[in-house]
Amino acid sequence: MDPRVARSRATVLQVAAELLVEGGPSALTVDAVVARSGVARSTIYRHWSSRHDLLVDVIQSRTPQLPVPDAGVDVVAALRSVLRAAAAGLNDPEWRRIVPALMLLREHEDDFEAIDSRLQRQQLDVFSALVRRAASEGVIDDAVDADEATCELLGPIMFAYLTDVVPIDDAFADRMVDRFLAAHRGALSPTG
Repeated sequence: MDPRVARSRATVLQVAAELLVEGGPSALTVDAVVARSGVARSTIYRHWSSRHDLLVDVIQSRTPQLPVPDAGVDVVAALRSVLRAAAAGLNDPEWRRIVPALMLLREHEDDFEAIDSRLQRQQLDVFSALVRRAASEGVIDDAVDADEATCELLGPIMFAYLTDVVPIDDAFADRMVDRFLAAHRGALSPTG
């Protein structure tokens, strides 16, 4: 990609993210992006066909990505690694600023809910696959529901994020994995 094109695209995404954070979803308009960024309207529409497409791209480009652990990595180490990555994502200053706007979008933009669900599903699939793998390897009871277990793992991290009661760090993530495993190992039969 031409460096000028890449720069203008990055500038628009940055300005759009700033507008979203500062004023919520309604503040993100193409006119506002043009005014603040100095990038021509025609250039913006060359990259994005609508405000909605720009909004989706802002969210997708800012959403922290969870690593997909290698199949050869011990499943417990993989769970720790992915939960640590989720915690790190919530600690990212830019993402922390975007999350409230994302919550507003879910409530006020009907078509955004499907996009948000797709983004969440991509993230949750990483955890669900690890939970299923842990069950298949006999680390946890194989009757555990993968989506429910994912909520058990991520719930404490999200609550800590929302309340700021405890720091969300690697040690906290590791303790949540340990507690999850202890709860679900206890469900294993004596022969398991």
